Amino acid sequence: MIWMIFVGMAMGEPFAIPILEFETKNECIEYVNNPENSDRLAVEVIAVAGFNDTITEVSCLHKKEIHKRIGQET
Repeated sequence: MIWMIFVGMAMGEPFAIPILEFETKNECIEYVNNPENSDRLAVEVIAVAGFNDTITEVSCLHKKEIHKRIGQET
């Protein structure tokens, strides 16, 4: 199973961070919660959403669930 980071935005379209894939949900959650990874996550979010939108959700979802929610190829 592949788990990915899903980002919901206030005004923009939600998206997944496709270059970060994890074997388990716990591995994904640990990555997101680790302060050492905040710079990398910020760069990935800014690259897609820019600076002016508000993040409303950061979740670790199974790849199939992301496809269901947004249809994004990951």
